[in-house]
Amino acid sequence: MKDQFEKIFRGKDLNYYSDDLPLISFLSYLKIGNKKGMEELGKYVSSELIEIMDFVDHKGKPELITWDLDGKRIDYVRLSPEHRKALDRLQQLGVVRKSASGEDDWLYHYISGYVISDSGIFCTLTLTAQTAYGIKKYGNSSEMKEFLIKYLDEKEPWYGATYYSETQGGSDLGANNTMAVNEDGKWYLTGSDKYFASDAGIADGAIVTAKYKEGGVRSLALFFVPSINTKGGLNYQIRRLKNKMGTIAVPSGEVEMNKSEAYLIGEKENGIYYAMEILTVSRIDDALAAVGIARKALWEAYLHAERRSSFGKKLIEHPLMIRDLTTMEVELEGATLISLYAAKLFNDVYDSKPPYDNNYNYARFISHIAKNMAAWTSDHITQYSMEIFGGIGFFEEFPVAKFHRDALVTSIWEGTSNIQSLDMLEAIMKKNAAEMFFNKMEKLIENIKDKEVKEKIKIAQEKTIRYFEDAIKSGYAECHSKELLRKLGEFCEICLMYDLYENSKKDRDLHVANLLFTTLYRKDEVIETSLFKMDIIDWMSKKQYS
Repeated sequence: MKDQFEKIFRGKDLNYYSDDLPLISFLSYLKIGNKKGMEELGKYVSSELIEIMDFVDHKGKPELITWDLDGKRIDYVRLSPEHRKALDRLQQLGVVRKSASGEDDWLYHYISGYVISDSGIFCTLTLTAQTAYGIKKYGNSSEMKEFLIKYLDEKEPWYGATYYSETQGGSDLGANNTMAVNEDGKWYLTGSDKYFASDAGIADGAIVTAKYKEGGVRSLALFFVPSINTKGGLNYQIRRLKNKMGTIAVPSGEVEMNKSEAYLIGEKENGIYYAMEILTVSRIDDALAAVGIARKALWEAYLHAERRSSFGKKLIEHPLMIRDLTTMEVELEGATLISLYAAKLFNDVYDSKPPYDNNYNYARFISHIAKNMAAWTSDHITQYSMEIFGGIGFFEEFPVAKFHRDALVTSIWEGTSNIQSLDMLEAIMKKNAAEMFFNKMEKLIENIKDKEVKEKIKIAQEKTIRYFEDAIKSGYAECHSKELLRKLGEFCEICLMYDLYENSKKDRDLHVANLLFTTLYRKDEVIETSLFKMDIIDWMSKKQYS
């Protein structure tokens, strides 16, 4: 029987790279340019991957097999054959290897994350990229060089993981109990509390935090721990896998270490710095995956609104629907642009090492902001996209509900919104990141030639600086940090959007920027209906590609 997935998913056979016109515009603006192989990836995602992962989500959940037929413990996580084939295909397309090998920069990996944006399967690739990143940049020993070769293998590449958080601490890594002991020049880890261990059972090796002495976060060192020890046995054990509401494709488990063989990454005294830097890799991945999910959900909703009729006309013809779609579109474009901006900044500071330079500190600062802006955007756009489908949007037999379930975790992974806000605040208070931020935004404003546009940005600038100064001077900056993050993010998006228009001089870019400005800075006013322009959203119509 002929496959009929296109009957339940309207976006099948789109190209999520080349057909995504805002994405292409943003890459050009940021001088990232075309990435060879990305178009093939964009086609694969819509034509095959979404259908595979939707089926895995409902019928092919990873399963932990603890023992083999001979009674030997193997801790094997069984994936459906199609899930494994999908991982192999994505690896062949270079989602990890191209960036980790130096064949391309890390932007190839980041843009791949946006195009794939399935939180489950991309999490496996994010964790693998993090592992390869850490080994390549800080793994100087001969053993580490051999491990890196495994991750770069084109035929059977290794998979990775990061086992940081523990039961009692979560994001508070200083509360970790796992200890590292050096015996005769070799490191061994012991601890039973690695509680949030995604890719457990898939990973061939993991980057792990452990204390090399008693103390807090400064006592943490970073290690690479292979899943199989030098004697050919399990190097650590998987206690169980978790039941989750989303991201079903990535197995998340609990890992126990009992004198597990480990290899020190870099200098042990810098472990917490390495750990946080490697976490920044996945924080940006998280941001881009979040907006990528939102893009797929909104695109799917648009295509449905274009075909579905109610009260005598197409949904897309109703003024209220036009307003909803256009306002979501401009918010999504703002969050996407700031996420790509964060990726570009971090890519450009790859060589920076502890104690890090100002450019690195600025890139980290923006990554915290972008991650939250993207996650918040993804949460409500995927939710409302379900609503556009009416009752069937809530049915699990259609893929749109999965987008929302997978989006919800993006505000939790790599640190919750509170953690991102506090880390951003630390960059402000200790690294002078806000001064750099306002200086960079001022330079963008200076480039604007249009007086009316410049006046609008000045309004945004004044409101943002006023809130920033009041929050910092209040004596309760922590209390205001999350709202401060939002306001800094919105101001950054506005500056980038209007600078994009200044470079492109395209009417559509101006329309997007104007509507975004109005929705952010004139919230208490009735918005002129002329701002809800169809040219903001009609690029999503399949008529454009027929």
